[in-house]
Amino acid sequence: MLVGTRLGVIAQRIREKAGLFSAFGEKLENLGTYANDAVARQLIQGLCLPGKAFVDVGAHIGSVVDGVLRNSRPSIVIAVEAIPAKAEALRRRFPSALIHSCAVGAEEGELPFFIDLRESGYSSLCPPEGDKHIEKIVVPVRRLDDLIGVETIDIIKIDVEGFELAALRGTEAIVARCRPTIMFESGPGEVGGHSKIALWEWLDRAGYAVLVPNRVAHDDPGLSRDGFLEAHLYPRRTTNFFAVSRTRREEIRARARSVQRFA
Repeated sequence: MLVGTRLGVIAQRIREKAGLFSAFGEKLENLGTYANDAVARQLIQGLCLPGKAFVDVGAHIGSVVDGVLRNSRPSIVIAVEAIPAKAEALRRRFPSALIHSCAVGAEEGELPFFIDLRESGYSSLCPPEGDKHIEKIVVPVRRLDDLIGVETIDIIKIDVEGFELAALRGTEAIVARCRPTIMFESGPGEVGGHSKIALWEWLDRAGYAVLVPNRVAHDDPGLSRDGFLEAHLYPRRTTNFFAVSRTRREEIRARARSVQRFA
């Protein structure tokens, strides 16, 4: 209910600071994870160049969409959300954005989608384990290359509960044409047969460096494959990673420094 309002922005900031304070006071070893997640949110909201498009895959309740609209000047925000009711709510809340109600993947079709009725942010294409409160629906699956037209895509955010590699495999034309910066979530487990190694290798072949958020604004060539795997070990270095085209590394570094207000 608060997303899209000034009060919602304040609530999000309080939530982030509370997480950092909790980690500092109780689980100091997790402080780096919380800090990197806060940096990731700051960057994803401010990196998009004016006049270019921002794509949010797995838009959920729209907190990232709201942050981008407040902190950047994209030509358009394109949001993708698999749960129909959430997609409709996003259309009402953000009439200037283009909302697609579907899942994304490497191939078009239809797939079962499992809605977590207690924590809807964890809903996914992966069948749940154990006895959970789940509603099963069938959703269309689209390739981002087919879903998005000729817009110049500058930033893509992907949070699809372990199916990030499948989403990326449907972006080959966009990646080749636009070389967008990609923020993607990558948790400790492997979901749906999509391995961490395969994810890193896909990005490496595409000419991308993978960075933790607090290194985007600094001189860092990116994580090696082993470094990417190590970043997932407890305590994790981050929840979200940035994939930056090697041809745009210096440009994105400078933009990240501006967003973070470094000299």
